[in-house]
Amino acid sequence: MGETRLETGKLAREIPAAYERLGATRRELVAVTDALSDYERRAKVENADTLLEAKNERTAALYLEGILDTPEHSELLGAKRRAELAHYEARLGVERLELLVRLLEASSRA
Repeated sequence: MGETRLETGKLAREIPAAYERLGATRRELVAVTDALSDYERRAKVENADTLLEAKNERTAALYLEGILDTPEHSELLGAKRRAELAHYEARLGVERLELLVRLLEASSRA
């Protein structure tokens, strides 16, 4: 019984650290999403004249695909995907710890 309480306490102390990791990955995700949005906005503004001259949506869409198909854009998309994955994994870690704490608390009561 005492060992279960120690494990519960240890896990309960890990939860704030897990939440901090979750917060850090959320901030990283927001930062890379903002950077990607800023890049796309700059690319569109820099090429506004050409986009306005495009005769139809298909031509404009193809042109936008071309200006956004750059190494910088690819790197930003990759950073966003990595941040999304890290954020997802951090969320799972927090949920796992919370479930373990609940399980240990329930088993110590039984």
